[in-house]
Amino acid sequence: MECAFLKYLMFVAMQYVMIVLKGSIPISLGGTQEPAAFGELVSIGGLGPDVNKNLSFAIASILEKKLSVPKSRLFLKFYDSQGTHFGWNGSTF
Repeated sequence: MECAFLKYLMFVAMQYVMIVLKGSIPISLGGTQEPAAFGELVSIGGLGPDVNKNLSFAIASILEKKLSVPKSRLFLKFYDSQGTHFGWNGSTF
C-alpha cells in the first residue's frame, strides 16, 4: 500500500518534497466530526488519472493505518502545475 506512494516519490528528489500535517483541526465531513482529513498534492508534472488514483489509494491507506482516518473520510485535491508557478532558491523551476 505504501509502496505506490513511495514509488512515486522515488522519481522526485527529496530536497523538493514537503509534507505538512496539521492535527487537531476540527473538520466536519458529511455532517459529523468523526476523524477526517483533507489533503492537497501539488506536482510539477507527473500527475494524471492513473497516477492520481494510485496515489489516492496509497495515501488513504497510510492515513487509515497510521492515523485511523477511514478512507471514506479523506478528500484529496491534485494539482499538476508548471515549474514556472513555483519559486524556490530565488528562481523558479
